[in-house]
Amino acid sequence: MNLRIDYSKQSIKFLRKNPHLLTIEQVDELIMKAMKRLLKNETTNIDLKSLQGNQKGYYRIRIGNIRVIFSYLENTIVIASVENIGFRGDIYK
Repeated sequence: MNLRIDYSKQSIKFLRKNPHLLTIEQVDELIMKAMKRLLKNETTNIDLKSLQGNQKGYYRIRIGNIRVIFSYLENTIVIASVENIGFRGDIYK
């Protein structure tokens, strides 16, 4: 699977401020696992949910108190776009 992962400025800022909690390599690995689960129906040990309401089309990955919000486009190359990374209380605002 050809996968390109794009990060928003807000996501990069969170990762730079909190390298002790989550690194970009860890997020890349989590997105890979999520895409395998979504596209190939493989079972992976990841807490993944699709969002509802006005955030339909987005997915969230839970890692303790941190949430990674992303969406993806499926063409020849799958493009996953990480929209936001943050703590549980702030992420959905």
